[in-house]
Amino acid sequence: MIRSVCVLSVLALSPAMLVAQDTTQVRTIDTLVVTAERRVTPTTATPAVVRVITSEEWRDKGAGDLTTLLREIPGLQLDPVVGAGTGISVQGLGSDRVQVLIDGAPVEGRLNNQFDLTRLDPAQFDRVEIVEGPQSTLYGSTALGGVINLITRAPDGTHQQITTQGGTYGQFDVNGRASTRLGLTGISITAGHRHIDVAPGNAVGTPGSADRWDLSAALLQPLGSSLLDVRAMHSGETQKYQESYGPGFDFGNAATNAQTDVLAALRINGDGTEVRLHASVYDHTLDETDEASQTTTTDPQAQRVADAEIIQRMAFAGASWVAGLRGEHEWLTSARLTAADVSSNTGAAYASADWALGSAVDLSAGGRLTVAQRWGTDLSPRLGLVVHGAHGLYAKVSTAHGFRAPSFTEQFSDFVNAEAFYAVNGNPDLKPETSWNVTAEVGTHIRRVQLYVRGYDNQLRNFIEADFTGQDGQISEFTYLNVVKAHTAGGEVGGSIRRGMMTVEGSYAYLDARDETNDAPLLGRAKHTIRGALSVAHAHWNASVEGVRASALPISQDMGTGALIYEGATPRVNVRAGIAVVDAWHLNAGVDNVGNVVPENALGGFGRRYYAGLTWSR
Repeated sequence: MIRSVCVLSVLALSPAMLVAQDTTQVRTIDTLVVTAERRVTPTTATPAVVRVITSEEWRDKGAGDLTTLLREIPGLQLDPVVGAGTGISVQGLGSDRVQVLIDGAPVEGRLNNQFDLTRLDPAQFDRVEIVEGPQSTLYGSTALGGVINLITRAPDGTHQQITTQGGTYGQFDVNGRASTRLGLTGISITAGHRHIDVAPGNAVGTPGSADRWDLSAALLQPLGSSLLDVRAMHSGETQKYQESYGPGFDFGNAATNAQTDVLAALRINGDGTEVRLHASVYDHTLDETDEASQTTTTDPQAQRVADAEIIQRMAFAGASWVAGLRGEHEWLTSARLTAADVSSNTGAAYASADWALGSAVDLSAGGRLTVAQRWGTDLSPRLGLVVHGAHGLYAKVSTAHGFRAPSFTEQFSDFVNAEAFYAVNGNPDLKPETSWNVTAEVGTHIRRVQLYVRGYDNQLRNFIEADFTGQDGQISEFTYLNVVKAHTAGGEVGGSIRRGMMTVEGSYAYLDARDETNDAPLLGRAKHTIRGALSVAHAHWNASVEGVRASALPISQDMGTGALIYEGATPRVNVRAGIAVVDAWHLNAGVDNVGNVVPENALGGFGRRYYAGLTWSR
């Protein structure tokens, strides 16, 4: 119902109706983003739904990892990762169907196709841009639900900063950053360490810990009228956590993760032509100790990707164009595969154009052709329309195709878990998962008031699942198949009002996520999420109180009765404050989950969390 109302609302606001209104010019408040169109664009000028989070926001919220920050955003939900970790679902699609980018380049580091965002330190990034809905036209595979683009910090003149933070569960974080200019060359380095006595994604009370080390560097070097931009980032992590498959089957796990990404971009003659070379390296090792026999098994895995891309931005035939060619080589080494090493080559060509149809209407269209050695081809088109009216009024509607290529694990898995009595086999004949999405939004973005209503619908086909195929003694055998047809649909209404130092925000998000093949809800999705916040900001201090309530969500199914098992509703209240102590010092403190609410059957997450941090910068 909500999605129908939203779409009809957008279609009803025709260009003629909007243009006919009073054309008095009013200063609007808008945010510039790069992810949605692969160029600098105001959020209200792109048909996609875009959310932006800045480094100042996660400093004030005491975010020790990215999910601490993202989980309070309407429309986003936590998505537990196999083992220890947490990702984010977008529009009801989990982290295995949300593309994670660093500076616009896809990164390795997926276990069972899922990406653990807790590994990455917010301090390494200047901002996060979240684009909802399929973005395969510009970014290729995995972007069925959307993309999360983590934009690293660029050199910004001469600048130094040190931040420390401590809190509940043994949290202690420290990081430092230095930026300088040597002639025309800009250089910056950021380094830090984070510790917490809870393994990410595990429930409170589960023994465990996580130690992370983070390092990033950036270089900007003018070359005549061109610019060389080099970014490098490394994150290392050691996790310890417990796991149990039932009485007598308890395990102590120690996992190490190492992630390295290097991107070199040459922008020729300004920003018209860009050549990008990128490499992403991920190493994971799991040491699993059987506590009954004290025997340890070691399971290493290495993922690599190297890619090259040429992007051309230009004006042609009355439109602003972005076009590109991309080639990628990917390989994986794992004992869980039929062959120890598997690899593949993928190539893609894409183009997207925006036309200004008069002063009030923008039309965008694009497409991507992807050709892959191991699974075939995909064509991903998109089409969008944005209408601008007087007094900051806007309306936009878009449709797009998304896809996720089958992973090496899904195609070549050969894994037996004797303790849990199951085996999983790959299927080299898998086809890509695909989706069609429609998103629509109307709103106003003017001075001190922002209001919006949006809706979306995703039709999903050929979803890949491990389906039961037989029994070998006590071992249940599963094989990956294209077996599921599903949909996710929902809507959101919200806004904010600022008066003087005070800002009031509120939103309500609805989600209907269903497996149509088995006539069952998709697990791990809350149907209703409500958020409200009151904040006060002064030149030298700030304070806020925030309330979020997510409804109960299905997490598993009783194999005997078929009844769904739910994690209870999660009402949370968070309180935060910050103050500039002296010229270069800033103190922030807060309490997350003031009521210490831990829902019934909780899969993971924290109870009440206290934290305090101190930042020095000049």
